[in-house]
Amino acid sequence: MCQLDLGISDRDGCTVMRLRGELDLASVDRFEQTAGTAEIVYGPRMIVDLTELSFIDSVGLGALARLHRRLTRTGGTFTVIVPPGKIDRIFHYSGLKGAMDIRTPPE
Repeated sequence: MCQLDLGISDRDGCTVMRLRGELDLASVDRFEQTAGTAEIVYGPRMIVDLTELSFIDSVGLGALARLHRRLTRTGGTFTVIVPPGKIDRIFHYSGLKGAMDIRTPPE
């Protein structure tokens, strides 16, 4: 069973994807399909908000890295909103924190 809820909205011409739950092997296909559709429909500017994400594994990190490469390679932008705590530490230890535009949520 997929434990991921996805919300998509448009903010000033930028797609905002809000993830809630777990981004892992069980849910990565759904995430990638939704992100691909959002890219086609709304364009290559994307913010992925992980504020309500409770778990991410290496498969989820890989999906975010592939999306980042694809968007930036075609002139788009990619930002990830990561709250302080365990998800932030996972990005730090994986090395992705230095490779992507990672921001903390506004207070």
